[in-house]
Amino acid sequence: MIGVTKGLCQVGVPFEMSEDRIRELEEKIRVAREEYYNLSPVLSDQEFDALVDELHRLKPESPEVTAIGAPIPQLSVWEKVAHQIPMGSLNKVNSEAEFDEWATKATTQVRETHLLGREQLVDFFITHKIDGSSMELVYERGHLVRCVTRGDGIIGEDVTTNIIQVPNIPHILTRSGDRTIRGEIVMLKSVFQEHYASEYANPRNTAAAKVREKKKGGIDCKNLHFIAYWIDSPTVRWDSIYQMFGELQETGFMIPSQPMASDANGIKELFRAETAKRDQVPYEIDGMVVSINNCQVLKELGDLNMRPRGQVAWKFDAAMCVTRVVDVRWQNGPTGRITPVANVEPVNVGGVTITSISLHNLSLFRDLKLFKGCQVLVSRRNDVIPYIEKNLDIEVV
Repeated sequence: MIGVTKGLCQVGVPFEMSEDRIRELEEKIRVAREEYYNLSPVLSDQEFDALVDELHRLKPESPEVTAIGAPIPQLSVWEKVAHQIPMGSLNKVNSEAEFDEWATKATTQVRETHLLGREQLVDFFITHKIDGSSMELVYERGHLVRCVTRGDGIIGEDVTTNIIQVPNIPHILTRSGDRTIRGEIVMLKSVFQEHYASEYANPRNTAAAKVREKKKGGIDCKNLHFIAYWIDSPTVRWDSIYQMFGELQETGFMIPSQPMASDANGIKELFRAETAKRDQVPYEIDGMVVSINNCQVLKELGDLNMRPRGQVAWKFDAAMCVTRVVDVRWQNGPTGRITPVANVEPVNVGGVTITSISLHNLSLFRDLKLFKGCQVLVSRRNDVIPYIEKNLDIEVV
């Protein structure tokens, strides 16, 4: 190594994890979760997911790994309401290999429970994983009576006066009876660009802000949409998720685009196709939700930590991943210019394994303040050039 700044780690020196690191991760995740759900996010989704993934590897039973949403702020202006049925979350997979592992396990459980033969294919269902603000709509005798945010999955906020202004939410269902509808409040990309891009970071944050905004009586909710993905009823049962989506649509709800049912191999093909055209979707999505299609089987598989065993969120390839610096060397280019280059622990970003990253110039090198074993957020800008976006182990002033 030539002339490396004091404080950078040496080649081949492993970074030892400790209880201190676990406590540090738990605190970072707890704070980030509260910031995210209370509309002041500091970390990107990729940064947050990376921290949770690391903590899951170190301590899978940690409460910060299994937590759902975030507690309601003590000083909330909205009434706190218990959900009729807890609003859980989903386990996630990040690659085809991880999906295969989950699908194989789910298929085995279904066959063992229902005595299916090896030649019988298990039917799955795939639809968009919508990046919005989760909402529960409660209908009594066909009339909308309450709209509740996710909160911590058990207790949410009653934001009915705002949400009834969302134009595509039916106030009276075409079919009578009690119903509980789950879905996401979103802001369409086109609406965001036209009205809110100069004020907010993205459509998701904008939608979440308008859901809970008291100013002007929540009138901006007229610029939001509700996309339904689940329906519960004390008197009606649906044979399949596909049938349930049909019921939602017939009842007057907007549903995610192109929901499809298929076997595991067909689901992989559908995922690839949706990945290729994700930018064409009018609302933001960050992956696909894959589920056992049979509703009864899905119920029998149950859940763990409020996450159903028969469903999974298959996230799109991360634009960014977290790794650690193991060395910095100085590279002499063809023009004689000397450039700092960081060697990092191998990390896969968008299907490419990255082991070294140019720091481009001394100014960037100084700004990053790299040190031994520091975590860095790595991207491939324009899907090509490896780049260190951020040193995650320094405080931002």
